[in-house]
Amino acid sequence: MLSPSLLVISLLLSLAFTSPATAQVFKCTDSTGKVSYSQSPCPRNTKSATVAPAPAPAAAPVEPGKGDAGKAGKAPAGPKTAAELEQDFRKRRAETEKSEQEQQKKAAEAKDSEENCRAARAQLVSLEAGQRQTRTDPSGERYFLDESQVENEKQRARRAIEVSCK
Repeated sequence: MLSPSLLVISLLLSLAFTSPATAQVFKCTDSTGKVSYSQSPCPRNTKSATVAPAPAPAAAPVEPGKGDAGKAGKAPAGPKTAAELEQDFRKRRAETEKSEQEQQKKAAEAKDSEENCRAARAQLVSLEAGQRQTRTDPSGERYFLDESQVENEKQRARRAIEVSCK
């Protein structure tokens, strides 16, 4: 087993010989004015300059009353927790499901309206054909409509067309 002093010395030597994490960038300009960038030093017949690494971007300050933090009335406390992310996900999913249900409801209403329109038009065509019209009374007996009853049925069919066929 290594002695503690040997371990410390080996650690210090490894730290002394490690290279920095950022690489140096050289800007090379040749005699024709062409600029190139390289990690190795420029050749002798070119003009060289060292490019400083860009500083890390600073976080933009959030003004009170703006953004998501202003809505809740509290300052942001860093990244969201797993529970907050889950809550946001469930909220988005509930909103999506609600909008899908509304779309399905609208589609069903449109289908019903189209079916009612088609049935009302077919009824009006049948009434205007001039044939004798029959109906069934509550006891199951058939009876014929007279002219005034046929006209009333036509008016009802026209109103149904106005309502259903928009």
